[in-house]
Amino acid sequence: MKSITTAALLSVVSIASALAQNKADKPAPKVFLCDESAGCTHQFIDGQKFKILTGDGITVVVSLAATPKYLRVDVSVSNGTSSPVDVLPEEFDLEESAPKQKRLAYVDAEKVIRSAQRRVALGNALTAMGGNMARQQSTTTTYSNGTMNASSSNGTYANGTYNGTSTARTSSPDYAAQARADETIRQRNAALASLSGQLSHTVLRDNSVLPNQTVRGVVLFDLDKKAESGSLSIPIAGLLYKFPIIEKRW
Repeated sequence: MKSITTAALLSVVSIASALAQNKADKPAPKVFLCDESAGCTHQFIDGQKFKILTGDGITVVVSLAATPKYLRVDVSVSNGTSSPVDVLPEEFDLEESAPKQKRLAYVDAEKVIRSAQRRVALGNALTAMGGNMARQQSTTTTYSNGTMNASSSNGTYANGTYNGTSTARTSSPDYAAQARADETIRQRNAALASLSGQLSHTVLRDNSVLPNQTVRGVVLFDLDKKAESGSLSIPIAGLLYKFPIIEKRW
């Protein structure tokens, strides 16, 4: 029993040693840093700043913009090599360095669309219910008056006048409220269709970029409104294209 245990332990140690050796032998990726004082250029288009970094025949163009919920990264990759290269957005890495060190998560655009669809469906259901339940109240007042005569068997006679009012309240569907609810639902659906269409057509998906070809699209990350600086890393074909981010001076 001891010999089996010893053999098992030796096997585990051997495997761990081999893995460590393989990890140590694996070369670190060649890093291209976007330093505008050392060859990394930029260009403004309609007020938006794009940084342009070229290394080993691959040109990466990046622009960042904050939305209310996400950090939007517009990316373009041009392959100037003789072989196809894979561009995999989920492997992009956005690291915040100040005021604290943390990784900002990649956001799947398809999940954003599905989440928006669920919110709109719930909002539309509540809006339609409210419109259908809205009632318009109306009040009707009736006025009455007249003269009364009365006599008894002993010949006594009396007369007089009277007047009075009665009020009746009724309710009916509030068609104006229903129309407003329908319009709110229409506008909400239109906004959802616009968002879904925009993300579906502009989001950057996994692509194998052929020589002399370009792929471009949008990648989303979680937004930290307190972030002051960080870096965006884009791995392509065993190379790493790194873009420092400095708030207000991207």
